[in-house]
Amino acid sequence: MATFIDGVNRLLRINQIIRGDDDDITTFSDTQHAATISLAQIAIQDELGDIVSERLIPYEKDSATISLVTGTRTYALEADFVRFYGTNPSFYDSTDNVRIYEWTGGEDSLRDQDYLYQTNTGGPSWWYWSDASTKKVGFYNVPNSTFNGRSLQYDFEKSVNVTLSSDTLPFHINEEYYAFIQCAARRFTFMRTEQPQGLLTEDATYNNAKARLYAFLRQTNPSKYYGYGYR
Repeated sequence: MATFIDGVNRLLRINQIIRGDDDDITTFSDTQHAATISLAQIAIQDELGDIVSERLIPYEKDSATISLVTGTRTYALEADFVRFYGTNPSFYDSTDNVRIYEWTGGEDSLRDQDYLYQTNTGGPSWWYWSDASTKKVGFYNVPNSTFNGRSLQYDFEKSVNVTLSSDTLPFHINEEYYAFIQCAARRFTFMRTEQPQGLLTEDATYNNAKARLYAFLRQTNPSKYYGYGYR
């Protein structure tokens, strides 16, 4: 599939920064179009962040495991973790065939219910967010020796941000990729001409490309009818 630099080249051609027989850029350090290359990268990254926030990219889904350690309360999630997948996130203990769900109300609520929640040991029955410099979860109860080495599996949405020229843009088919770059190209135009970004959503070309992108990203066929039906 297309890489980050492929996307930048397509964006630059749409905006006629490179045209005709001009060679595509081969690295992000090319000096001929240094300023526009940097702006094109930002436009793609910002546009990607926009659609990721709306949970539309199936490329994001991944799975990982946490290995429990006796007496250890908190555990770091994957480095590229964005958020849990699904509306009721859980950890799956395949040994006991049970799921561990989030404690309602979070750590503050748990602290009010059991002031020894950080030291009471036993079988983990709940998980909660633990505030830290990285994304971590805690378990209640704190795992005892019976659960040492126990693996807990979880599904999550991973970061699909692109930084290196060789990074793959997270789209399954060319139609998705083309529509996405058209959106990013319009964002680039607004950035380059210093137009207010708030007006981007009123741009017909941008909205048309975004509608096509969302249609391609849907996993079911859209309705062929508009409005209400009556019988």
